[in-house]
Amino acid sequence: MILTIIILSILLCVSIFVIFNLLRKLERYEDTFDETDEFIQDEIKRNEALLEALRQIDNRQMFEKDDDVGSVFNQIKETIQRFKSR
Repeated sequence: MILTIIILSILLCVSIFVIFNLLRKLERYEDTFDETDEFIQDEIKRNEALLEALRQIDNRQMFEKDDDVGSVFNQIKETIQRFKSR
């Protein structure tokens, strides 16, 4: 009987340690996830602001329709769409 109580006590202590350890890891994961999500949202805003600034500079759309420079506009648009789709 005493042996059973000792074994169960040891198992309880190990279980408490494992649960505590998993809880800490989950909290770190959630913090990292929140930071990453905030970073992505900031990058979306910056890219949209960049695209809008480029459009204001190119108000006649001479550069946007140009083959070489227009590819930059398209890459910025694609980057914004990729961020939004995630």
